[in-house]
Amino acid sequence: MLCPLIVIFFVQSIEWTRSQKTLSLQTGASVTVPCHYDLKYIQHKKYWCYDASSAYNYCRILAYANTTQEKVTVSDNPAQSLFTVSMRDLQKENSGAYWCAVEIGGRYEPDVIEQLYLRVDSDPAVSVLESRVSGAEGSSVSVQCLYSAAYKKEVKKWCRSIDWTCYTVGRTNTSQNSAVQISDGGEGSFMVLMTGLKQTDAGWYWCSAGYLQVPVHLIISGSATRRWITAVTLAVLVGLTLLAGVAVWTCRKRHKATERNQSKSKERTADREHCDAEMDLAYSSVIFSGSKKQLGRSDPEKQQKSEDPVTYSTLTDVKQNLE
Repeated sequence: MLCPLIVIFFVQSIEWTRSQKTLSLQTGASVTVPCHYDLKYIQHKKYWCYDASSAYNYCRILAYANTTQEKVTVSDNPAQSLFTVSMRDLQKENSGAYWCAVEIGGRYEPDVIEQLYLRVDSDPAVSVLESRVSGAEGSSVSVQCLYSAAYKKEVKKWCRSIDWTCYTVGRTNTSQNSAVQISDGGEGSFMVLMTGLKQTDAGWYWCSAGYLQVPVHLIISGSATRRWITAVTLAVLVGLTLLAGVAVWTCRKRHKATERNQSKSKERTADREHCDAEMDLAYSSVIFSGSKKQLGRSDPEKQQKSEDPVTYSTLTDVKQNLE
């Protein structure tokens, strides 16, 4: 009896982009994880996925880009071709496998993913004093990375997240980025010193001891000279704006004063014309008086009323008389 030949095809559903990272995190703390992707995936959906048994095919999508679900926030930054995942109030049960994923959408084309493992402990083996540091262009910045006694002899590294360029103990000078110096005193911490900072140094880094990493975000601000020039320029613009405002206010004030003066001038002209009109008139008086003899012929009552002289006034146009 012939046994049927069974052929099994295994379809790979995962595309690995980088080697797995293990993040050492503290209970109750928060963490922000950078997830880089190729520029050709800018328009694609991004998501953060989790599975306790490290099986991507069964992972649960916790949040898509630009959304917040419970304690997870995913923010896409196309300008830098990365999205970040922020997790708050970490607990031990949050330990496990996670994936930064870009949804491709094709039936036979797998999503682009990167696996990370989060290990949450009350006393993490590797940590940093500050997960967010900043420095001015041209200056320097330092990062202190802490490690437990079990990692004293492990290799200490400072790695750039975007291309996974790593620096070990000693000093490294680069042409494009700042000089990096790592010193390990063997007392539970090593120091990373970056000098001559450039704008190209900005981004995400990993403070690493052995196979454990902690993310650090480096922000580069403008140089002191550039900030001074910006401040002076801003002060000049503010001064010019104030001068322009004063000039406009003065102009309006003068315009209003001119209008008032013109109005007063018109009023004075009208008053003069009115006075001139009054001066052109002359008054003359005519007095009529009668003797008692003449008045005696009239009625006694009328005589009594006519004893006082009577004055009549007439108005004469002086100009006509002069003419």
